[in-house]
Amino acid sequence: MKATAESPAHITGFFRIYRDGSTGAGINLAHGMKTTVELSAKDSFSLNGREKKDLVVSKEAVRLYRKKTGKKFRVRVLHETKFPIGYGLGISGAGALSLALALDRLMKTNLGKKGVLEIAKRAEINCGTGLGDVVAEQYAGFIMGRKPFPSRSAEILQCAEKHVVLGFYGPISTKKIIRSVKWKEKINRAGAYCMREMGGGKSMKKFVELARFFSLETGLATARIKKALEKIPDAGMAMLGETVFIPANRPEKSMKELKKYCKKTFVASIAKRGARVL
Repeated sequence: MKATAESPAHITGFFRIYRDGSTGAGINLAHGMKTTVELSAKDSFSLNGREKKDLVVSKEAVRLYRKKTGKKFRVRVLHETKFPIGYGLGISGAGALSLALALDRLMKTNLGKKGVLEIAKRAEINCGTGLGDVVAEQYAGFIMGRKPFPSRSAEILQCAEKHVVLGFYGPISTKKIIRSVKWKEKINRAGAYCMREMGGGKSMKKFVELARFFSLETGLATARIKKALEKIPDAGMAMLGETVFIPANRPEKSMKELKKYCKKTFVASIAKRGARVL
């Protein structure tokens, strides 16, 4: 017996940190993480066919699920993704969310949306890999979250773009940023400004504009990111990773431009559906 669920990836353009969560705006990308779970004699976790011992967020999600439900079991967890982990695409969150959804179906616990989200979100926060990606990933497309979970109010925004072109330079340690008082002050100051400005003009163009401002104003943009942003006016930085993103309807054109400054590039589709059991 097994169960499978999938969650989109998530690009955060800017955000604000709260005591137990975050608000911000971003774009969900199709096929972020697909997770299959099945009962087993012992716990095991794999990513793209290779067993991994360092999938800490997934291990924490299983622990929290057992604690919440009181269920005693061992499980084999199979994760599949085409995106890199640690590059600001919310893949750890997508893994936790798809895992919690699949466990809920496998074990027939009927936790509901709120119960599943609580497990995935707490797993991310406990491990220091994110604050609100899993809440955003329950939706499709281009979204803005005005209040932190569980009272978070998410607004689905209109966008004409169907793709996002990505340029990968390197990972950034999310934990070191979101748990730093110094970084939190910078992030919240710039994040509050971006939230106000986005409220007055909810377009993709405005979002990218503010994402660029946020990365530069906070100092999170590295030298390589700054160079790419200087050369490509419609590009932003994904939080938190050394990753450039360009929303586009003609990805080939954007890809050609980005390849001048970044060797590792990828085209993703904007998600038409949020996290779900398959």
